[in-house]
Amino acid sequence: MVQDAILTHGTATAEGTTVSYGVLFDKTADTLEALNGTLRAAKRQKKVAFAAELLMMPKDKDVQVVWIGA
Repeated sequence: MVQDAILTHGTATAEGTTVSYGVLFDKTADTLEALNGTLRAAKRQKKVAFAAELLMMPKDKDVQVVWIGA
């Protein structure tokens, strides 16, 4: 689910597909209630990368989330 959202709303870069946390939060608000927990689990599995330990709206709305998983 989070992979689909990042790939759908993100932009392809050399590092992977990237999208801001704010856009991801807005686009998945109705479908992914536990976005933050899902992103943290994906980060531990090295499927996504982002600069913060914990992403919180609105403070981290501009943090880039990068899909690097297969």
